[in-house]
Amino acid sequence: MSADFQETRALLLRRQASVFAPEGAERQPEACMQLFDIDLAKLGYALSQRLRARLQTVATPVLTALQEHIWKTLAAQLGANRQHTPLFRRFPDNIPSNTHALWVDRVLTHFMQAPGQPCVHCGGTGTTHVLKPCEHVVCDACFDGANYSACPICHRHADRDSPFFLPAPALKHGTATGPLKLLDLGESMDDAAQVLVRAMCERKQAMSPVDTDDFKTLAGEYRLRLLAWIPAQIPVRENIALLFGTLLKHCEPAAVLAAAGPHIGTATDVIRLVAVYSGADPSLQGQLVYRQVPIAKARGMARFKALFTPGSYWNKQASLPLPVTIKRFKMARLGRPLRRALLALLESLHPDSLTEDMLRHRSYWVWLGEFLHPQEYHKRYPKVAFAFSVVRKKGPDGTPGPQFETFYAGLEKAVMRKDAIAMVALLRQRPGELARRFDHALSLAAGDSAAVSAVLDAFARCAPQFATPVLLTLRALLPTRLHAGQTRIYWPKGSVATGFMAPDQRAPLPRQTVDQAVALVERELLARFSSKPPVGDWLIDAALADIMVPFNERTASRSAIQLPRGSVLPVPPGKKARLFLHWCQPENGARSDLDLSVAFYDEQWCLRGVCSYYQLTCKGSDGSIIATSAGDLTDAPFPDGASEFVDLDCELARQNGVRYAVAVLNNYSGMPFEDLEHAFAGLMFRDDVQGAHFDPRAVALRFDLAGTNGVFLPMVFDLRENQLHWLDLYAPGGFEFNNVATSTAAISAVCPAMIAYFASSIRMSMYHLALLHGAARAQRVILRGDGTLRALSRHEGENNASFLARLRTWNPQDVDNAPVMHEAPLFAALLDADIALPENSIVYALRPGVSAATIAASDLIS
Repeated sequence: MSADFQETRALLLRRQASVFAPEGAERQPEACMQLFDIDLAKLGYALSQRLRARLQTVATPVLTALQEHIWKTLAAQLGANRQHTPLFRRFPDNIPSNTHALWVDRVLTHFMQAPGQPCVHCGGTGTTHVLKPCEHVVCDACFDGANYSACPICHRHADRDSPFFLPAPALKHGTATGPLKLLDLGESMDDAAQVLVRAMCERKQAMSPVDTDDFKTLAGEYRLRLLAWIPAQIPVRENIALLFGTLLKHCEPAAVLAAAGPHIGTATDVIRLVAVYSGADPSLQGQLVYRQVPIAKARGMARFKALFTPGSYWNKQASLPLPVTIKRFKMARLGRPLRRALLALLESLHPDSLTEDMLRHRSYWVWLGEFLHPQEYHKRYPKVAFAFSVVRKKGPDGTPGPQFETFYAGLEKAVMRKDAIAMVALLRQRPGELARRFDHALSLAAGDSAAVSAVLDAFARCAPQFATPVLLTLRALLPTRLHAGQTRIYWPKGSVATGFMAPDQRAPLPRQTVDQAVALVERELLARFSSKPPVGDWLIDAALADIMVPFNERTASRSAIQLPRGSVLPVPPGKKARLFLHWCQPENGARSDLDLSVAFYDEQWCLRGVCSYYQLTCKGSDGSIIATSAGDLTDAPFPDGASEFVDLDCELARQNGVRYAVAVLNNYSGMPFEDLEHAFAGLMFRDDVQGAHFDPRAVALRFDLAGTNGVFLPMVFDLRENQLHWLDLYAPGGFEFNNVATSTAAISAVCPAMIAYFASSIRMSMYHLALLHGAARAQRVILRGDGTLRALSRHEGENNASFLARLRTWNPQDVDNAPVMHEAPLFAALLDADIALPENSIVYALRPGVSAATIAASDLIS
């Protein structure tokens, strides 16, 4: 197998289940393929017949390389490429039921057990062993060396050559059922890469971390060849920077900047380009770092007053780690030709927009100015020199810089005067800003019919210039503004999602205003979607009503399945839920302790119990065990790391009065999540809990951990409804010692608010997005739900809005009696690609297969 484009091959395998193998003249023996079939089946995959036939034609070295590449890529996606050994190797059996008694034994051993002395617990002699490197002395009669994988006292990894550790027990045989995912033969890797690059360029919202990584990979491997694939317009400014900033790392700057010129229209585009070239994030959100502040100084800060209570841990420390946001990045080398080219790009912009745009990110431009040296070229680039004098607030001779009023200053003045007409007059100059502030403008105009008309008229005129994701957000939001809300949730920019809650103080909007605004939004969406290629039949899965249209994807966790935040999935009945966590410290890095816990709450969100490091088993009111922890490892040395598990019996928990089970990932101590060598977590649904601790065939969700110190709340089980709510939300937590006990106030406030937020229809679902497409593009829409298929045809001469209204009601009298499925290709929007579709069909599926050409959710949003 060629070493070229290895990363591109891997990402197309992950995203499209496609393998690109050359056709050879060999005939490999069946035994070679059977062994590979067994290895793939352990991951939950199988080869299609045509892929299998192709692999058998290649030479043995190529086949071996291909098999190794396929297995490593799929195993890494699921987490099966890591070692998963919990503290208690016999998990879920032989878990100590009395966690407090175990803690007492550990404390007594730590302080009182000495080498060569009789055991302080059983009095035995010759039974103790000194473990390295922690130097704890443990008795093999009191602690089971066949069950522990680390030191029983400190739970840190120890030298397993010690006589204390006995051979690992044989695991009981486990079972796994379910269909295997199919891998298929790809036709042309270049064609597949071209389609993917173009789709990413055409996106109208920021990409998720997974998509961002893949986009940069494609740019890094195809380099200048990729320029022929990009469209004339790239809507998202960050994607422009990702593309050309990555190319700038690998290609001749003159060629890259010549191609980038038509796409760069603002000063922010330039600094984002430099950020990507320097290996930084183009979102320009700042980098959070921790600086040690002397305790004496921290005591005087009001926000840390609660930390210094009598007996507090922090009273004995020398310093406190204080989070600071840095608005700069480590600058890559900017050669003189590159600096002149960047200055020329800036000089080509309108002087007022150049200056104003630089002021939006003033800290970054002050920093970049140290490397661009604009004053050296003030005669050649006078507009740039003037803008830098405004940004720096002084000229090159030290005199005060010129005054400059920005667009937003004028806008805020209009808002302060409550002058909606003046506000809209300004916003019409920037249609994107008008769309984002449309709700605010309607609120400001409420009660003034002339002002309301001005706002709606401006919206109607500018609607064709609005981004589709913003229109979708408005379509879902506006109907909820008919009534006063309790809580308003904001999604500030950042590397991870930290939803901010505040009381909703907005007055409701009049129904007439809302109806008119919704009609304008819907009219534009239908017109936009109707310009896409028409289809005959459009199949929609009703289960997509619980899957949110992706939003704020920049903060989405890197995941094997791109499940949008706020989505709800059914919990398969009869399955056992096993949560898993794996992390690894950097080589020669500091020690880090992460903890996996599950917190249990009743209907009113009162804490009913916890399964964590300080309570290894959680019992219900009838004494049954509803959750079991595999133990708490307190370090994760390179390269094997550490794994923790928690088993959850959803049915037993429900029978014992538990309504909600919240998965909680705590950074108890050590380095931030994002500084670890790797850290990921996830969920398995198993037929039983025996067998291998980690079974990739049973993995339902697998996601990376990101961000800094704190608490991650990935998901909530609603045991009464048998549903899983995906929150993908981080809470700040403390500097150290985070656990469920310290976080329960945040959990019981944040989780119900988030569940209610997404249940309020304030965010559009993939089902309603698919309905809009069906009404705009299809002659017939087929609804899949309750095990049946129902079809509704467009009436002759029926417009899109009328067809959409009928689709939303599904009147039984309108349902077609003709056969539902034809042989002609169709478009399908499904939760799972588990239905046979006609050849050449196109499908969006949350969990796609390979039975048809697949598209991403972003393709429906574009």
